[in-house]
Amino acid sequence: MQKTMQSDFSGFLVEHMKEALDNDEQIILFQNRRGYNPVWACEVCGWNPHCKNCDVSLTYHKNSNILKCHYCSYFTPPVGACPKCQSNRLKMIGFGTEKIEDELSIILPGVRVQRLDLDTTRQKNSYENILRDFDDRKIDILVGTQMVTKGLDFDNVSLVGILDADMMLNRPDFRAFERSYQLMSQVAGRSGRKSKRGKVVIQTYDPDHWIIRHVIEHDYMGMYKNELIERKNYFYPPYYKMINLTLKHRDPNKLDMMAADLADRMREVFGSRVLGPEFPVVKRIQNSYLKVIRLKVEKEASHKKVKKLLQKKINDFYSAPHNKSVRIIIDVDPI
Repeated sequence: MQKTMQSDFSGFLVEHMKEALDNDEQIILFQNRRGYNPVWACEVCGWNPHCKNCDVSLTYHKNSNILKCHYCSYFTPPVGACPKCQSNRLKMIGFGTEKIEDELSIILPGVRVQRLDLDTTRQKNSYENILRDFDDRKIDILVGTQMVTKGLDFDNVSLVGILDADMMLNRPDFRAFERSYQLMSQVAGRSGRKSKRGKVVIQTYDPDHWIIRHVIEHDYMGMYKNELIERKNYFYPPYYKMINLTLKHRDPNKLDMMAADLADRMREVFGSRVLGPEFPVVKRIQNSYLKVIRLKVEKEASHKKVKKLLQKKINDFYSAPHNKSVRIIIDVDPI
């Protein structure tokens, strides 16, 4: 696969794009990540720019020439040299919709390309205008995020490309496979609408992954049955009710103590059903640190009783003066 890659496109996808364009047909390319490059990194010491308010790396946006945080909108100009080791060997890792748009103009010169993502639809009516232009065939290739997956029906789209299936499948979320199947199936449905048959090309390093096989075979029931087995084995919804308690505080040391205190109180009544506390994938957002306590309760348990017991433990927790400064966010069966 690597030998046939042209930048971030496989030779197979490029070949089919050229074929569609030669037939005067349109193309939709799906990449669920906006911006130009998700990560900048120093090749010498491994440094990469992070948001000053959140524990996430900054995404490079080429059009505005800024490094931006997609959690709090903090931005800063890009650097020319690594501030840690002074090396100028900075490389860009990964690709977003902006980079795809840029590269298409090199691989397929003269082709009319338009992005459909949060950055291009901020202005009033811009979303509708882009879709109208695509429907009027003023655009050859539409590059987009989740915005291109639902409710679009264009009779001249013959090819859909899913550019990074692995990114969706490898998310640290128990619903990652379900959501990947849903997104890939929905965007695949944009190809060959109305009277025409269409093609879907999925770029992945793991073509034998069972979710990708189910997408190719349109096997919803197969995916559904496999997912149910996994959920049952690991005590996830719909067999268990899952309640996430996210604690937020600006002092990580105080947060550690308070989260441990609340988890211990909850274990007094819920026992081993309480998991954590632990940091989420992004442990700091807008200068507040986060810790998550997860409660898994049998589906047949009384929801009213569970709510009453949990509320009592939270009230007891807040009755201690040193715990009053923490904020608790409760999310039942988080989406």
